[in-house]
Amino acid sequence: MYKMKDVTSEMTIPLSTIRYYERQGIVIGKRQENGYRIFDEADKILLEYLIVMKHVGFSVEEMKELLNFLKFPENDECSERSEQLLTKKEAEIKQKIKHEKMVLTLIKELKPKIIAKEYEQYEPEINKKISDIYQEIKQSKLGEK
Repeated sequence: MYKMKDVTSEMTIPLSTIRYYERQGIVIGKRQENGYRIFDEADKILLEYLIVMKHVGFSVEEMKELLNFLKFPENDECSERSEQLLTKKEAEIKQKIKHEKMVLTLIKELKPKIIAKEYEQYEPEINKKISDIYQEIKQSKLGEK
């Protein structure tokens, strides 16, 4: 068993992260009679899940829904809904990766021009590429709705 400060220190996360998820209805750890919270290995794994899901763009509601599915995987409705949620999230992540690759390519092209102080010469080309990336992101967001 671990104290909250030990978990936050070991995992290098702020105390407010645990409190935030608790306010959102995701209970992490168990309260002792004295009000202090204690954690076990399963709680630390749950925190890892939450941190990874947040990193890739899951909303708190999606996290709660997925965690609920993991608790009750036998239900056909849960299996179907979890597949829908994960398929949707997979598509969103792939789209985000595509956009980030576009920006990364632009950075690679732009970096030597900025270092060589040739930005002004290439500004129209750069602006066009930024506009193209923006339009791609805008279109993908419209497709999500």
